[in-house]
Amino acid sequence: MEIEKDEERYYSVKIIRSLPLAEQLHEANALICNEAAEDESVFLVGSETLNGHILLLYRLYRREPGRKKGVS
Repeated sequence: MEIEKDEERYYSVKIIRSLPLAEQLHEANALICNEAAEDESVFLVGSETLNGHILLLYRLYRREPGRKKGVS
């Protein structure tokens, strides 16, 4: 698994086929969420295939002031 930070708030995760997907997603989520600020949420916004590799695309979104994490 490779994690790249494309821009300040975008991440892509390259999935390695020889490793369990659930394990890779758990590690990617832990790393990306660790970098998120208190007022940001992490979302998986899409996926694509590039040169035979699956890329998962994540984005950090800043929450509105006054809204707490997990509250809609």
